[in-house]
Amino acid sequence: MPTFPPLGSNSSTVPWDPGAALSPSLVNSTVKMVLISAIVCTSLFGNIVVLLVFQRKPQLLHVANRFVLNLLLADLLQTVLVMPFAIAATVPEVWPLDARLCQALVVLMHLFAFAGVNTIIVVSIDRYLAIIHPLSYPTRMTPHLGTNLIALTWLVSVLQSTPPLYGWGTIDFDRRHNACTVVWSSSYSYSALVSALSFWLPVVIMLCCYWMVFRAARRQNALVHPIQSNPPLDSQASCSSPQRQQQSQQETFSASYPIRTRQRRFQYHCKAARVVFVIMASYVLSMGPYSVLSTISIYSSAAVPPWLASTALILFFLQCCLHPYIYGYMHRSVRKEFLALLCGPFCGQGRISQGSAVDSCFTVTDGRLAHNNLSNQAARVCPLRTWEEGTTSSSPTERRSKDSRKETTSISLSSEKELTVHSTANKQPEETSTGNF
Repeated sequence: MPTFPPLGSNSSTVPWDPGAALSPSLVNSTVKMVLISAIVCTSLFGNIVVLLVFQRKPQLLHVANRFVLNLLLADLLQTVLVMPFAIAATVPEVWPLDARLCQALVVLMHLFAFAGVNTIIVVSIDRYLAIIHPLSYPTRMTPHLGTNLIALTWLVSVLQSTPPLYGWGTIDFDRRHNACTVVWSSSYSYSALVSALSFWLPVVIMLCCYWMVFRAARRQNALVHPIQSNPPLDSQASCSSPQRQQQSQQETFSASYPIRTRQRRFQYHCKAARVVFVIMASYVLSMGPYSVLSTISIYSSAAVPPWLASTALILFFLQCCLHPYIYGYMHRSVRKEFLALLCGPFCGQGRISQGSAVDSCFTVTDGRLAHNNLSNQAARVCPLRTWEEGTTSSSPTERRSKDSRKETTSISLSSEKELTVHSTANKQPEETSTGNF
Protein backbone atom coordinates (compact mmCIF):
# COMPACT_ATOMS: atom_id res chain seq x y z
CA MET A 1 0.00 0.00 0.00
CA PRO A 2 1.50 3.37 -0.87
CA THR A 3 2.92 5.06 2.19
CA PHE A 4 4.98 8.10 2.99
CA PRO A 5 6.79 8.70 -0.31
CA PRO A 6 10.57 8.86 0.21
CA LEU A 7 11.48 12.15 -1.33
CA GLY A 8 14.90 12.70 0.21
CA SER A 9 18.30 11.12 -0.19
CA ASN A 10 19.57 8.10 1.69
CA SER A 11 17.65 7.55 4.90
CA SER A 12 18.95 6.67 8.32
CA THR A 13 17.48 5.56 11.61
CA VAL A 14 19.12 8.32 13.64
CA PRO A 15 16.97 11.10 15.09
CA TRP A 16 15.85 13.79 12.75
CA ASP A 17 18.42 16.41 11.82
CA PRO A 18 16.97 19.93 12.22
CA GLY A 19 19.36 21.23 9.61
CA ALA A 20 18.35 18.76 6.92
CA ALA A 21 17.58 20.39 3.59
CA LEU A 22 13.94 20.88 2.70
CA SER A 23 12.79 19.55 6.07
CA PRO A 24 9.08 19.89 6.86
CA SER A 25 8.16 23.35 8.04
CA LEU A 26 6.68 23.94 11.46
CA VAL A 27 3.35 24.93 9.91
CA ASN A 28 3.26 21.78 7.79
CA SER A 29 4.03 19.57 10.78
CA THR A 30 1.48 21.31 12.99
CA VAL A 31 -1.33 21.13 10.44
CA LYS A 32 -0.60 17.48 9.72
CA MET A 33 -0.55 16.66 13.44
CA VAL A 34 -3.87 18.39 14.08
CA LEU A 35 -5.63 16.84 11.09
CA ILE A 36 -4.41 13.30 11.77
CA SER A 37 -5.41 13.68 15.44
CA ALA A 38 -8.91 14.73 14.35
CA ILE A 39 -9.09 11.75 11.99
CA VAL A 40 -8.06 9.42 14.84
CA CYS A 41 -10.82 10.71 17.13
CA THR A 42 -13.45 10.59 14.40
CA SER A 43 -12.43 7.12 13.24
CA LEU A 44 -12.40 5.72 16.77
CA PHE A 45 -15.87 7.09 17.49
CA GLY A 46 -17.43 5.99 14.20
CA ASN A 47 -15.95 2.50 13.99
CA ILE A 48 -16.55 1.63 17.65
CA VAL A 49 -20.17 2.81 17.58
CA VAL A 50 -20.98 0.84 14.40
CA LEU A 51 -19.29 -2.25 15.84
CA LEU A 52 -21.42 -1.85 18.97
CA VAL A 53 -24.51 -1.62 16.77
CA PHE A 54 -23.64 -4.98 15.20
CA GLN A 55 -23.02 -6.40 18.67
CA ARG A 56 -26.44 -5.19 19.86
CA LYS A 57 -28.27 -6.44 16.75
CA PRO A 58 -26.75 -9.74 15.59
CA GLN A 59 -29.56 -10.14 13.04
CA LEU A 60 -27.85 -7.44 10.97
CA LEU A 61 -24.79 -9.65 10.53
CA HIS A 62 -25.80 -11.48 7.38
CA VAL A 63 -23.16 -12.28 4.77
CA ALA A 64 -22.90 -8.87 3.11
CA ASN A 65 -22.71 -7.03 6.43
CA ARG A 66 -19.97 -9.35 7.63
CA PHE A 67 -17.80 -8.07 4.81
CA VAL A 68 -18.48 -4.48 5.86
CA LEU A 69 -17.76 -5.43 9.47
CA ASN A 70 -14.38 -6.75 8.35
CA LEU A 71 -13.72 -3.45 6.56
CA LEU A 72 -14.52 -1.48 9.71
CA LEU A 73 -12.29 -3.76 11.78
CA ALA A 74 -9.34 -3.13 9.45
CA ASP A 75 -9.95 0.63 9.70
CA LEU A 76 -10.10 0.44 13.49
CA LEU A 77 -6.81 -1.46 13.67
CA GLN A 78 -5.22 1.09 11.34
CA THR A 79 -6.44 3.86 13.64
CA VAL A 80 -5.23 2.28 16.87
CA LEU A 81 -1.92 0.71 15.83
CA VAL A 82 -0.58 3.00 13.08
CA MET A 83 -1.95 6.53 13.29
CA PRO A 84 -0.58 7.37 16.79
CA PHE A 85 2.97 6.75 15.55
CA ALA A 86 2.27 8.85 12.46
CA ILE A 87 1.28 11.68 14.81
CA ALA A 88 4.44 11.20 16.87
CA ALA A 89 6.53 11.35 13.70
CA THR A 90 5.27 14.84 12.92
CA VAL A 91 6.92 16.25 16.07
CA PRO A 92 10.29 17.80 15.09
CA GLU A 93 13.41 16.14 16.46
CA VAL A 94 11.40 13.29 18.01
CA TRP A 95 11.21 9.72 16.69
CA PRO A 96 10.23 7.03 19.22
CA LEU A 97 11.01 3.97 17.09
CA ASP A 98 14.16 2.10 16.13
CA ALA A 99 14.80 0.42 12.78
CA ARG A 100 12.92 -2.82 13.54
CA LEU A 101 9.86 -1.03 14.91
CA CYS A 102 9.98 1.25 11.89
CA GLN A 103 9.72 -1.77 9.60
CA ALA A 104 6.92 -3.25 11.72
CA LEU A 105 4.96 0.02 11.49
CA VAL A 106 5.12 0.12 7.69
CA VAL A 107 4.22 -3.57 7.40
CA LEU A 108 1.18 -3.09 9.66
CA MET A 109 0.14 -0.04 7.69
CA HIS A 110 0.32 -2.07 4.49
CA LEU A 111 -1.49 -5.02 6.06
CA PHE A 112 -4.54 -3.08 7.25
CA ALA A 113 -4.73 -1.02 4.08
CA PHE A 114 -4.57 -4.11 1.84
CA ALA A 115 -7.18 -5.82 4.03
CA GLY A 116 -9.54 -2.88 3.47
CA VAL A 117 -8.91 -2.84 -0.27
CA ASN A 118 -9.44 -6.58 -0.66
CA THR A 119 -12.62 -6.41 1.41
CA ILE A 120 -14.05 -3.64 -0.77
CA ILE A 121 -13.36 -5.83 -3.81
CA VAL A 122 -15.20 -8.75 -2.19
CA VAL A 123 -18.16 -6.53 -1.28
CA SER A 124 -18.37 -5.25 -4.85
CA ILE A 125 -18.43 -8.79 -6.24
CA ASP A 126 -21.00 -9.78 -3.61
CA ARG A 127 -23.33 -6.97 -4.69
CA TYR A 128 -22.83 -7.93 -8.32
CA LEU A 129 -23.91 -11.51 -7.62
CA ALA A 130 -26.89 -10.38 -5.52
CA ILE A 131 -28.26 -8.12 -8.25
CA ILE A 132 -27.34 -9.94 -11.45
CA HIS A 133 -28.07 -13.46 -10.13
CA PRO A 134 -30.69 -12.95 -7.38
CA LEU A 135 -32.16 -16.46 -7.60
CA SER A 136 -28.90 -18.33 -7.14
CA TYR A 137 -27.31 -15.80 -4.79
CA PRO A 138 -28.57 -17.35 -1.49
CA THR A 139 -27.15 -20.73 -2.47
CA ARG A 140 -23.88 -19.30 -3.76
CA MET A 141 -23.02 -16.77 -1.05
CA THR A 142 -23.51 -18.85 2.08
CA PRO A 143 -22.29 -17.79 5.55
CA HIS A 144 -19.57 -20.45 5.37
CA LEU A 145 -18.30 -19.05 2.07
CA GLY A 146 -18.43 -15.52 3.48
CA THR A 147 -16.24 -16.54 6.42
CA ASN A 148 -13.75 -18.19 4.07
CA LEU A 149 -13.61 -15.07 1.89
CA ILE A 150 -12.88 -12.88 4.92
CA ALA A 151 -10.06 -15.19 5.96
CA LEU A 152 -8.76 -15.15 2.39
CA THR A 153 -8.63 -11.35 2.34
CA TRP A 154 -6.37 -11.32 5.38
CA LEU A 155 -4.17 -14.10 4.02
CA VAL A 156 -3.68 -12.27 0.73
CA SER A 157 -3.03 -9.03 2.63
CA VAL A 158 -0.24 -10.71 4.61
CA LEU A 159 1.37 -11.91 1.39
CA GLN A 160 1.09 -8.42 -0.11
CA SER A 161 2.49 -6.50 2.87
CA THR A 162 5.47 -8.59 4.03
CA PRO A 163 7.87 -8.74 1.00
CA PRO A 164 10.16 -5.99 2.44
CA LEU A 165 10.84 -8.27 5.40
CA TYR A 166 12.25 -10.85 2.97
CA GLY A 167 14.47 -8.42 1.08
CA TRP A 168 12.11 -7.49 -1.77
CA GLY A 169 11.92 -3.74 -1.25
CA THR A 170 13.37 -1.54 1.49
CA ILE A 171 11.81 0.17 4.50
CA ASP A 172 13.70 3.06 6.05
CA PHE A 173 13.29 6.35 7.91
CA ASP A 174 12.83 9.41 5.72
CA ARG A 175 14.33 12.42 7.46
CA ARG A 176 12.74 14.81 5.01
CA HIS A 177 9.20 13.80 6.01
CA ASN A 178 9.92 12.52 9.53
CA ALA A 179 8.35 9.15 8.78
CA CYS A 180 9.07 5.51 8.13
CA THR A 181 8.45 4.65 4.52
CA VAL A 182 9.07 2.23 1.72
CA VAL A 183 12.00 3.36 -0.39
CA TRP A 184 10.15 3.06 -3.68
CA SER A 185 13.26 3.56 -5.80
CA SER A 186 15.00 0.57 -4.17
CA SER A 187 12.95 -2.00 -6.11
CA TYR A 188 11.03 -0.99 -9.22
CA SER A 189 9.29 -4.37 -9.49
CA TYR A 190 8.00 -4.26 -5.90
CA SER A 191 6.89 -0.63 -6.22
CA ALA A 192 5.02 -1.35 -9.46
CA LEU A 193 3.36 -4.43 -7.93
CA VAL A 194 2.22 -2.53 -4.83
CA SER A 195 0.82 0.32 -6.92
CA ALA A 196 -1.06 -2.09 -9.19
CA LEU A 197 -2.50 -4.26 -6.41
CA SER A 198 -3.40 -1.40 -4.08
CA PHE A 199 -5.14 0.93 -6.52
CA TRP A 200 -5.27 0.26 -10.24
CA LEU A 201 -6.44 -3.37 -10.24
CA PRO A 202 -9.11 -2.84 -7.52
CA VAL A 203 -10.46 0.20 -9.35
CA VAL A 204 -10.79 -1.78 -12.60
CA ILE A 205 -12.58 -4.66 -10.84
CA MET A 206 -14.99 -2.38 -8.98
CA LEU A 207 -15.79 -0.31 -12.04
CA CYS A 208 -16.59 -3.46 -14.04
CA CYS A 209 -18.88 -4.77 -11.30
CA TYR A 210 -20.83 -1.56 -10.90
CA TRP A 211 -21.06 -0.94 -14.61
CA MET A 212 -22.81 -4.29 -15.01
CA VAL A 213 -24.97 -3.60 -11.94
CA PHE A 214 -26.31 -0.29 -13.20
CA ARG A 215 -26.74 -1.62 -16.71
CA ALA A 216 -28.99 -4.30 -15.20
CA ALA A 217 -30.80 -1.58 -13.24
CA ARG A 218 -31.64 0.32 -16.42
CA ARG A 219 -32.84 -2.85 -18.10
CA GLN A 220 -35.02 -3.73 -15.10
CA ASN A 221 -36.59 -0.28 -15.03
CA ALA A 222 -37.33 -0.52 -18.76
CA LEU A 223 -39.14 -3.84 -18.21
CA VAL A 224 -41.09 -2.87 -15.08
CA HIS A 225 -42.27 0.61 -16.08
CA PRO A 226 -44.48 -0.40 -19.05
CA ILE A 227 -46.10 -3.20 -17.02
CA GLN A 228 -46.93 -0.92 -14.11
CA SER A 229 -48.74 1.63 -16.23
CA ASN A 230 -52.42 0.67 -16.03
CA PRO A 231 -54.81 1.74 -18.84
CA PRO A 232 -57.63 4.12 -17.85
CA LEU A 233 -61.02 2.68 -17.09
CA ASP A 234 -63.59 2.98 -19.87
CA SER A 235 -67.10 4.27 -19.40
CA GLN A 236 -68.60 0.78 -19.31
CA ALA A 237 -66.33 -0.29 -16.48
CA SER A 238 -66.99 2.92 -14.54
CA CYS A 239 -70.76 2.34 -14.73
CA SER A 240 -70.64 -1.32 -13.69
CA SER A 241 -71.87 -2.63 -10.38
CA PRO A 242 -69.80 -2.26 -7.18
CA GLN A 243 -69.24 -6.02 -7.07
CA ARG A 244 -67.80 -5.95 -10.57
CA GLN A 245 -65.49 -3.05 -9.68
CA GLN A 246 -64.35 -4.83 -6.53
CA GLN A 247 -63.58 -7.98 -8.52
CA SER A 248 -61.56 -6.01 -11.08
CA GLN A 249 -59.66 -4.27 -8.28
CA GLN A 250 -58.78 -7.63 -6.74
CA GLU A 251 -57.59 -8.96 -10.07
CA THR A 252 -55.49 -5.83 -10.63
CA PHE A 253 -53.94 -6.21 -7.18
CA SER A 254 -53.16 -9.92 -7.62
CA ALA A 255 -51.58 -9.25 -11.01
CA SER A 256 -49.49 -6.28 -9.88
CA TYR A 257 -48.37 -7.70 -6.52
CA PRO A 258 -45.57 -9.97 -7.86
CA ILE A 259 -44.29 -7.11 -10.01
CA ARG A 260 -44.20 -4.77 -7.04
CA THR A 261 -42.44 -7.39 -4.93
CA ARG A 262 -39.74 -7.88 -7.56
CA GLN A 263 -39.32 -4.16 -7.99
CA ARG A 264 -39.02 -3.59 -4.23
CA ARG A 265 -36.37 -6.31 -3.96
CA PHE A 266 -34.49 -4.83 -6.86
CA GLN A 267 -34.63 -1.35 -5.31
CA TYR A 268 -33.19 -2.71 -2.08
CA HIS A 269 -30.27 -4.31 -3.93
CA CYS A 270 -29.63 -1.15 -5.95
CA LYS A 271 -29.60 0.96 -2.81
CA ALA A 272 -27.04 -1.40 -1.30
CA ALA A 273 -24.99 -1.09 -4.46
CA ARG A 274 -25.09 2.69 -4.16
CA VAL A 275 -23.75 2.39 -0.61
CA VAL A 276 -20.75 0.38 -1.76
CA PHE A 277 -20.29 2.69 -4.75
CA VAL A 278 -19.93 5.65 -2.38
CA ILE A 279 -17.42 3.66 -0.33
CA MET A 280 -15.53 2.90 -3.53
CA ALA A 281 -15.55 6.58 -4.53
CA SER A 282 -14.15 7.56 -1.15
CA TYR A 283 -11.45 4.94 -1.60
CA VAL A 284 -10.50 6.32 -5.01
CA LEU A 285 -10.31 9.87 -3.68
CA SER A 286 -8.25 8.73 -0.69
CA MET A 287 -5.87 6.31 -2.38
CA GLY A 288 -5.63 7.97 -5.80
CA PRO A 289 -3.26 10.80 -4.82
CA TYR A 290 -1.16 8.44 -2.71
CA SER A 291 -0.70 5.92 -5.51
CA VAL A 292 0.15 8.63 -8.03
CA LEU A 293 2.74 10.19 -5.73
CA SER A 294 4.33 6.85 -4.95
CA THR A 295 4.60 6.11 -8.67
CA ILE A 296 6.23 9.49 -9.28
CA SER A 297 8.64 8.85 -6.40
CA ILE A 298 9.99 5.78 -8.20
CA TYR A 299 11.54 7.92 -10.93
CA SER A 300 11.92 11.39 -9.41
CA SER A 301 11.68 11.70 -5.65
CA ALA A 302 12.41 15.43 -5.63
CA ALA A 303 9.39 16.20 -7.85
CA VAL A 304 6.88 15.97 -4.97
CA PRO A 305 6.90 18.86 -2.45
CA PRO A 306 6.48 18.06 1.26
CA TRP A 307 3.08 19.75 1.54
CA LEU A 308 1.69 17.58 -1.28
CA ALA A 309 3.01 14.41 0.35
CA SER A 310 1.41 15.46 3.65
CA THR A 311 -1.92 16.06 1.88
CA ALA A 312 -1.78 12.59 0.32
CA LEU A 313 -1.05 11.06 3.73
CA ILE A 314 -4.01 12.84 5.33
CA LEU A 315 -6.33 11.68 2.53
CA PHE A 316 -5.03 8.15 2.97
CA PHE A 317 -5.96 8.12 6.66
CA LEU A 318 -9.26 9.90 5.97
CA GLN A 319 -10.86 6.78 4.50
CA CYS A 320 -10.68 5.10 7.93
CA CYS A 321 -13.21 7.56 9.34
CA LEU A 322 -15.36 7.81 6.19
CA HIS A 323 -16.37 4.15 5.95
CA PRO A 324 -18.42 3.88 9.19
CA TYR A 325 -20.25 7.15 8.57
CA ILE A 326 -21.04 6.42 4.95
CA TYR A 327 -22.27 2.95 5.85
CA GLY A 328 -24.16 4.07 8.98
CA TYR A 329 -25.82 7.03 7.27
CA MET A 330 -26.97 5.13 4.18
CA HIS A 331 -28.04 1.95 6.03
CA ARG A 332 -31.47 2.58 7.53
CA SER A 333 -31.44 -0.15 10.17
CA VAL A 334 -27.91 0.65 11.32
CA ARG A 335 -28.76 4.35 11.44
CA LYS A 336 -31.73 3.73 13.74
CA GLU A 337 -29.72 1.52 16.05
CA PHE A 338 -26.93 4.10 15.92
CA LEU A 339 -29.30 6.80 17.16
CA ALA A 340 -30.72 4.47 19.78
CA LEU A 341 -27.23 3.72 21.08
CA LEU A 342 -26.29 7.40 21.26
CA CYS A 343 -29.54 8.60 22.82
CA GLY A 344 -29.94 5.75 25.28
CA PRO A 345 -32.84 6.27 27.71
CA PHE A 346 -33.40 9.86 26.55
CA CYS A 347 -34.83 8.82 23.17
CA GLY A 348 -38.02 6.93 22.48
CA GLN A 349 -36.82 3.35 22.43
CA GLY A 350 -40.32 2.21 21.58
CA ARG A 351 -40.48 4.40 18.51
CA ILE A 352 -37.11 3.22 17.27
CA SER A 353 -37.87 -0.45 17.80
CA GLN A 354 -41.25 0.00 16.18
CA GLY A 355 -39.64 1.68 13.18
CA SER A 356 -37.20 -1.19 12.84
CA ALA A 357 -40.06 -3.66 12.85
CA VAL A 358 -41.87 -1.68 10.19
CA ASP A 359 -38.75 -1.55 8.06
CA SER A 360 -38.33 -5.31 8.16
CA CYS A 361 -41.62 -5.88 6.33
CA PHE A 362 -43.09 -3.60 3.71
CA THR A 363 -46.82 -3.04 3.41
CA VAL A 364 -48.22 -3.67 -0.03
CA THR A 365 -51.16 -1.42 -0.83
CA ASP A 366 -53.01 -0.60 -3.97
CA GLY A 367 -53.55 3.11 -3.31
CA ARG A 368 -57.19 4.23 -3.34
CA LEU A 369 -58.37 1.06 -5.09
CA ALA A 370 -56.97 -1.50 -2.66
CA HIS A 371 -59.36 -3.60 -0.64
CA ASN A 372 -58.81 -3.47 3.12
CA ASN A 373 -58.68 -7.22 3.59
CA LEU A 374 -56.25 -7.61 0.73
CA SER A 375 -53.98 -4.94 2.17
CA ASN A 376 -54.01 -6.61 5.57
CA GLN A 377 -53.17 -9.95 4.01
CA ALA A 378 -50.31 -8.54 1.95
CA ALA A 379 -48.89 -6.50 4.84
CA ARG A 380 -47.74 -9.73 6.46
CA VAL A 381 -45.54 -10.70 3.54
CA CYS A 382 -41.85 -9.80 3.92
CA PRO A 383 -39.41 -9.28 1.04
CA LEU A 384 -36.35 -11.34 0.39
CA ARG A 385 -33.24 -10.71 2.48
CA THR A 386 -31.15 -7.84 1.22
CA TRP A 387 -28.25 -5.84 2.56
CA GLU A 388 -30.73 -3.19 3.69
CA GLU A 389 -33.13 -5.48 5.56
CA GLY A 390 -31.29 -8.78 5.83
CA THR A 391 -31.11 -11.37 8.55
CA THR A 392 -28.49 -13.86 9.51
CA SER A 393 -30.51 -16.95 8.69
CA SER A 394 -30.36 -18.31 5.18
CA SER A 395 -31.06 -22.00 5.68
CA PRO A 396 -33.11 -23.92 3.10
CA THR A 397 -35.75 -24.68 5.75
CA GLU A 398 -36.44 -21.02 6.39
CA ARG A 399 -36.51 -20.28 2.68
CA ARG A 400 -39.08 -23.04 2.20
CA SER A 401 -41.15 -21.60 5.05
CA LYS A 402 -41.08 -18.19 3.38
CA ASP A 403 -42.18 -19.71 0.08
CA SER A 404 -45.03 -21.59 1.78
CA ARG A 405 -46.10 -18.40 3.53
CA LYS A 406 -46.25 -16.60 0.18
CA GLU A 407 -48.25 -19.46 -1.35
CA THR A 408 -50.68 -19.37 1.59
CA THR A 409 -51.17 -15.66 1.09
CA SER A 410 -51.90 -16.09 -2.61
CA ILE A 411 -54.36 -18.93 -1.87
CA SER A 412 -56.14 -16.81 0.73
CA LEU A 413 -56.45 -13.97 -1.75
CA SER A 414 -57.97 -16.31 -4.34
CA SER A 415 -60.33 -17.83 -1.77
CA GLU A 416 -61.55 -14.43 -0.71
CA LYS A 417 -62.27 -13.50 -4.31
CA GLU A 418 -64.27 -16.71 -4.77
CA LEU A 419 -66.24 -16.00 -1.60
CA THR A 420 -67.09 -12.56 -2.89
CA VAL A 421 -68.41 -14.02 -6.14
CA HIS A 422 -70.51 -16.66 -4.32
CA SER A 423 -71.98 -14.11 -1.94
CA THR A 424 -72.97 -11.92 -4.87
CA ALA A 425 -74.70 -14.85 -6.58
CA ASN A 426 -76.59 -15.74 -3.39
CA LYS A 427 -77.85 -12.22 -2.91
CA GLN A 428 -79.55 -12.13 -6.31
CA PRO A 429 -82.19 -14.88 -5.55
CA GLU A 430 -82.91 -13.25 -2.20
CA GLU A 431 -83.59 -9.93 -3.85
CA THR A 432 -85.85 -11.66 -6.41
CA SER A 433 -87.87 -13.41 -3.73
CA THR A 434 -88.25 -10.17 -1.79
CA GLY A 435 -89.62 -8.43 -4.86
CA ASN A 436 -92.27 -11.17 -5.31
CA PHE A 437 -93.71 -10.49 -1.86
